[in-house]
Amino acid sequence: MKTLLAKLEASGGVLSTAELVLAEERLRLATDAADIGWWDVEEGHGQLSWSPHVHAMFGVSADAPVTMDDFYDGLHPDDRERVAAFYAAAADPTRRALYDVEYRTIGKEDGVIRWVAAKGRGVFDESGRCQRVIGTARDITERMLAQEEKLARDRETAELREQFIAVLGHDLRNPLASVASGTRLLARQPERAVEIAGHIERSISRMSELIENILDFARGRLGGGFVTTRDSEKPLDPVLLQVIEEFRTMHPERDIATEIDFREPVQCDRQRMGQLLSNLLGNAFVYGAPAAPIQVQAFARQGQFELAVTNSGPTIEPADVERLFQPFFRGTVRGSREGLGLGLYICSEIAKAHGGTISVSSENGTTSFTLRMPTAV
Repeated sequence: MKTLLAKLEASGGVLSTAELVLAEERLRLATDAADIGWWDVEEGHGQLSWSPHVHAMFGVSADAPVTMDDFYDGLHPDDRERVAAFYAAAADPTRRALYDVEYRTIGKEDGVIRWVAAKGRGVFDESGRCQRVIGTARDITERMLAQEEKLARDRETAELREQFIAVLGHDLRNPLASVASGTRLLARQPERAVEIAGHIERSISRMSELIENILDFARGRLGGGFVTTRDSEKPLDPVLLQVIEEFRTMHPERDIATEIDFREPVQCDRQRMGQLLSNLLGNAFVYGAPAAPIQVQAFARQGQFELAVTNSGPTIEPADVERLFQPFFRGTVRGSREGLGLGLYICSEIAKAHGGTISVSSENGTTSFTLRMPTAV
C-alpha cells in the first residue's frame, strides 16, 4: 500500500491502466498476507468493493453486496461526519488529500462495535476526474480497547492519589492536633495529667490505626498484594474474642452479642482475621444504632469458615453498596468519627488473600457484613 500511495503521490494521483492493475494485484496479495482489508470505490462515489476482511470489520457477511450507503450506515454516529469529510477531501480533484482516519463501526449483522484504521487515496485521470478511491483498512479494536483500559487505570490512579492526599491530610491532622492541644493543656494544668494522658493515648492509638491502614492500602493497591501467614496449629477463636473484649472495654455503653462455634481448625492468618473483625466492628460502631446490640457470629464447620457482624441502623443505599469496598469511600457518619475510608477495602483484600469473599446485606434497618472462606487451603 505504501508503494502504491508513493506512486500516486509522485504522479499527482494519475496512473496508467497497466500500472493500476499491477498495483491492485500487489495490494491484494499484500493485504491478504498482512491480515489487512482493502476497499475500492469506482468514480469516487460509485460501486463499492470490499475484501472479506473489511466485510468482517463492518459485521457483514463476506459474500454480501455493499454500497456506499452501507459504509456510512455502518459508521458509529459520532464518527460519521468526520469520516465523510476525510473521504470527500480524498475524492476531490482540487484537494486530492490522503485519506487517513480511525473510526468506529457498528456491525450490521452482529451489532459489535469495532475500531478501524483506514488509509487510501483518490486515483484521477489526466483530465482530473476521480476514477476511483482505493485503500486499506485494519482492525485496531484490541489496540484501542487496551488504550481505553490504560486511560481508565490512569484516571483511577490519579483519583486515588488525590483522595489519598486529601483524606490523609484531613484525618491525620485531627488526632495530631489533639495531641498538640493535650500537651499544651498538660503544661498549664498538670493536676489533670491522668485525664489528659488518656486523651493523648487515644489520639496516638487513632494515628497508629490510620497509619496501619495506609500501609495496608499501599501493600494491597500499589504493591504485590496482602501477605498472609497461615497456620491452623493455634485456635482462631481466642483472637476474635480478644478483639471483641477490646471494643467492650473502649465502649462499655454498647452491647456486643456473640455466637462462636468452631468445630474444626481454621487455616488462616490470625492477625489478619483479628484486623478484619476489628474493622467490621469499628464500622458497626460508627454506623449502627447506639442503643441496639451488635451481633458477632463465627462458625467453622464442614470445611467452611463464616464470620458475620450485624448491626441495626439506617439501611445502606443500593448505590452505596456497590462502592463500599472501594478505597476511600465513606458514608455519612455522626460527629467526628470519620476514618480514611479504607477499613472495608482492607477487609475485602484480607478475604481475597484467604481465597474467600466478603458480602453485605442491608435491608429493613439491619446491615450485615459476612466473610466466607474455606477452613483449609
